[in-house]
Amino acid sequence: MEKQILKISPYFEARIWGGQRMLDTFNYKTDVFPVGEVYNVVALPGEADCPVEGTNLTLSELYVKYPDWFKCDTKQLPIRVNLLDPLSDLSVQLHPDDEYAMKHDNSRGKPEAWVILDTPADGKIEFGHHAKTKEEFKKLAENHDWPNLLKYLPAKKDYFIDIPAGTLHAIGRDVLTYNISRNADLTYRVYDYNRVDPNTNEERELHIDKVIDNVIVPDNSKGFVWYEPYLKEGCEITDYWDEPGLYTLSRIKVQGFGYYEMERFYFITIVEGQGEINGMKVSKGESFFIPDSFGRLKFTGELDMFVASYKNIEQ
Repeated sequence: MEKQILKISPYFEARIWGGQRMLDTFNYKTDVFPVGEVYNVVALPGEADCPVEGTNLTLSELYVKYPDWFKCDTKQLPIRVNLLDPLSDLSVQLHPDDEYAMKHDNSRGKPEAWVILDTPADGKIEFGHHAKTKEEFKKLAENHDWPNLLKYLPAKKDYFIDIPAGTLHAIGRDVLTYNISRNADLTYRVYDYNRVDPNTNEERELHIDKVIDNVIVPDNSKGFVWYEPYLKEGCEITDYWDEPGLYTLSRIKVQGFGYYEMERFYFITIVEGQGEINGMKVSKGESFFIPDSFGRLKFTGELDMFVASYKNIEQ
């Protein structure tokens, strides 16, 4: 198969805080319900794995079969992308670093980042904490003294927020986000509002000891950051993050037409609008894979897109 632009079908996950709204917002079709997360890019073999349209392959299989399309220094596809629009607050959680994750759960850690796509006037996220020492954090957590432990921020539309390993976080109700992370799925929860999982009729498992092991104390989280866009070849581009060994993330807006090129492979996820990419019709909610060294793209129409990629540690 020659290098070509490939459409990536989403992978849906049911969540107790999900519902119908994600499907309505992005025109998705699925039997999964209630939909909480839509993985636009995920490649965990035997677990969450996006189908690649027109190939009879999943994304993890494409990664193995066509390594020259990716040219990565990792055994598995290193990045993951998903959209969230929770109908209630997510659990307060963190992700460990690689060393702890591998030692305790045979997994990689999962640093991540969000861009807020939309939020109600009272939208918020949980981000960080108020404890000054590990002992204070442990005491407040074990006593369930959440008002004195947890820190909340008002959600800011179109702002970026970086979430390093060890950072407490939770997306709040009705806050629509685009998320990028390492391609892993390891989460430790410290607080879940005493919610009962309808599948088990029990409260979901918490991991307070592991959270205490991993949480950064004192909290040095930076919160929301605004990055100024710039114009290039008809595209309004915002560059958020570019860290070898982790991920590269940009946002592109086009009104009319524009041109774009990146040497590395990348995934495009359209969050608003419709148009064409190199003559291929595209619309809101869809994601596409662009192979390494593919060449220049031409965008037409009105499009708001995210570009997710990965650079090897040694270039």
